[in-house]
Amino acid sequence: MSERNIIGFDFGYDSEAAIVVVVERDGAYSVRTSGVCKHLAADLLRGIAARLDAEHGPFPCSPAAEQHDRPREDEPADPRGGHLDRDRGVYRDPRGDSFDLTLLWADGSDRAWKWQGATDALGEPMLQAADGEVQPLGVLRALYGPINPRSGGAA
Repeated sequence: MSERNIIGFDFGYDSEAAIVVVVERDGAYSVRTSGVCKHLAADLLRGIAARLDAEHGPFPCSPAAEQHDRPREDEPADPRGGHLDRDRGVYRDPRGDSFDLTLLWADGSDRAWKWQGATDALGEPMLQAADGEVQPLGVLRALYGPINPRSGGAA
């Protein structure tokens, strides 16, 4: 791993007490609070975290956050992006809904949609209709939903 810091803060010009946060590229971090009450530092960092989270919005990160490990099925869904298990052909969207992509899916007009193995830039599965139209799963649901698996429609 690189030893270069992604984020770093230091003392002000007057050498007053400060909070120093160092985050490495692999996500490891250290916090130094010399001269600052640790309880006050924790309150400040929670406030910063809440503000950043509120400013993020409901959409997946762009570009998508780097994923190191796929979460277990019983873990809560990530609120900023879905998870695709290519081996099983299952996609779990940001709301936690799972979709078996090996099945054919029918939209509200009974058009059949099938996953061809492609994803968009954010990692969301792209489904294709018989007429050739291609949409990310979330857009398909928003434009033509609700969608339902077709009975006996294994691809």
